[in-house]
Amino acid sequence: MLNAASSQHDLPHYPRLQPASRHDVVSLVLSSMEFTQRFTLGTVDKILLDAAHDAEAIYEWLDNEPFIDLNVQAKKNASTDSDIQISPAGVPICPIGKEMKPNGYDNTQNRQKWRCPLACGATNSCEKPCSTAKYGRTHHTFKADNPRLFPKTSRQSETWKLTYKRRTSVERSNKREKIDYKLEAGRHRSTKMWYIRIYGIMMCQHIDAWYASRKDELV
Repeated sequence: MLNAASSQHDLPHYPRLQPASRHDVVSLVLSSMEFTQRFTLGTVDKILLDAAHDAEAIYEWLDNEPFIDLNVQAKKNASTDSDIQISPAGVPICPIGKEMKPNGYDNTQNRQKWRCPLACGATNSCEKPCSTAKYGRTHHTFKADNPRLFPKTSRQSETWKLTYKRRTSVERSNKREKIDYKLEAGRHRSTKMWYIRIYGIMMCQHIDAWYASRKDELV
């Protein structure tokens, strides 16, 4: 199900029945392609996906900004051409083993800026500073190097956390369909009948949203 995560009422957009044997990544590609071909009245700014969709090819394929939870498999930090390392979560690690703090995104060069975790203004509480700058050590990660580890919005930022919370919108929408409107009580054998049932339920969800937004006016 493609769902309007920014909707106040968790409204569904596009359902697609998929074989149970098909991986979520393949289902996403198929559903997204059909959706963009059939619905051209609006634009998609961001797409929120769970860790099952955490594949580098998905980041490269999507035109909109992806917010995808990491499926961390690596156990060791990756090295760079300096004394900074990169954690499996895509966070730069300073020479004393501290995670650096996100410090904004440079849109002109498509890079994320990171700064020393112990530096604050002109104050640096590190016992062994690795930079003489009053501002503290800085490091840049480039989206082009690895769009999976270095997304435009850092996973460590409050913006990413607040945005990704909206992914639960699709779970609430699914609950509304399956439990409140008893989707699975149909016992249908035909795929066409399942589509008729789910679209009927989706219409009811939209009617509920219209009523909720205008009930004072209607009364």
